[in-house]
Amino acid sequence: MKPIFRTTAAWLGLALLAVLSGCGEKTYVTEGDAGESSGGDAVGEDPTWPEKVPDGPIDFRKHVRPLLIINCLECHNREDAPRSGNFILETRALAMSTGSAPPAIVPGDPDKSPLITMMTLDPLHQRAMPPAPDKIWGVRLEILRRWIQEGAVWPEDVTLVHPREITEW
Repeated sequence: MKPIFRTTAAWLGLALLAVLSGCGEKTYVTEGDAGESSGGDAVGEDPTWPEKVPDGPIDFRKHVRPLLIINCLECHNREDAPRSGNFILETRALAMSTGSAPPAIVPGDPDKSPLITMMTLDPLHQRAMPPAPDKIWGVRLEILRRWIQEGAVWPEDVTLVHPREITEW
């Protein structure tokens, strides 16, 4: 009886996670869709929840920085890194040299980038990042994948800060 209960409980947990994770997810639109403006260009658009993958190259400051800050920096900062796999995502140099299997970002190859691997693990996997129910998927994941595919350009003068330190984007 216990194995059935565990299986049922696991399925119920997964179903609840799927429902909660999907709450508020914007429509996934890719570049080239007729009549759409490029993502992140609309006045007043939330940079942490873009409505579509932008046309043209991914801009780190405009498209990637807000996603990493809001989804990763709460745990992957210098202060909290010892409790978070020793991975620090504040600067490009730290992102490329810290964590359990550096580099976390392999420019030009998102499929070999542990950053993307951790984000695409099953939400119930103990190493899935960010932890459930805050998974990154859809437009946000595609922006990060494209940024890495395009070479993971991260200006040296850009340092990411804890989300509590953000006053405006």
